[in-house]
Amino acid sequence: MEKAIAQLTQEQAQGFVLDLRGNPGGLLFASIDIARLFMPAGTIVRTVDREVHDQKYWANNTAQTKLPLIVLIDEDSASASEILAAALQENDRALLVGTQTFGKGTVQSVHSLSDGSGLAVTVARYYPPSGTDINKRGVAPNVQVALTPQQQFRLQTDTTQRGTFSGDPQYARAVALLNNAITQRNTGEAAQLR
Repeated sequence: MEKAIAQLTQEQAQGFVLDLRGNPGGLLFASIDIARLFMPAGTIVRTVDREVHDQKYWANNTAQTKLPLIVLIDEDSASASEILAAALQENDRALLVGTQTFGKGTVQSVHSLSDGSGLAVTVARYYPPSGTDINKRGVAPNVQVALTPQQQFRLQTDTTQRGTFSGDPQYARAVALLNNAITQRNTGEAAQLR
């Protein structure tokens, strides 16, 4: 992600669309690291384990960009992708576009068993900066853009449609909002120069 931001910035990108749709999550610390690439300051996530040990993670002034950011989410965005989306939204760093996320507000540790199977154990719960319990509730987008079942099927089966204006209404709306944010940012900079 860091390399992608650097390359796109070098290519004169004026904003970013981060697509977390269909992302079932991953590692807690990966979401924290990615949030830090976009957020200069603010709380990213709070975890509470079984013994009620409370741990907060913050941005650490290592943001790679201040350019406008839109994040795409859907009902299949879960876990670490929800941590990232909620942190960016609640710190006013990004607008979320799409549909309500899955709602997996738990951190799990996977243990390998001798027969080759695995056991996932919930070791903590996580909360976005607001402290809201998103488990089984999800994160709501700022801008709701639902897809019809036909659009969902087409985007899942024909990946060439994803990220296009004609085949992906969520992406098209994200780009329109991003263009608006870029225009506002550029107008504000021009006003400051006067």
